[in-house]
Amino acid sequence: MAEALLDWPMTPVPLRVSSPCFRDQAMAQWDCDEPTYRRRVLWRALPRVSLPLAALVWLVRRSYFARDFELIHELGQTRDATEFHYLVEQFRDEAIRTGGWGRNVLRLRVSGRRLRRLRWELR
Repeated sequence: MAEALLDWPMTPVPLRVSSPCFRDQAMAQWDCDEPTYRRRVLWRALPRVSLPLAALVWLVRRSYFARDFELIHELGQTRDATEFHYLVEQFRDEAIRTGGWGRNVLRLRVSGRRLRRLRWELR
């Protein structure tokens, strides 16, 4: 009892190795730079039925996909599945409320389901 707590031998705390973020995993697997990574995620996450119309919109007005690219940028910084899923659900709720006819009916937006599948494939 006479020993002070400071006299006890200190055991080193193991360092927690953080996993690479989604962007780093994708860029490493696809061997590409960041702009290419963003375009690949966009085109892989769009619903297949909307691809022909999305290609036409891409040629005419690329700024239409600005919110999708913002989401891809935010998702690229995530390191765990919980944060990733939270951002996808937040995007989904926003798209339902403010998406408009093109985003909701024509599905000219990234698909949350396809984004989750893409994240799972990059593990």
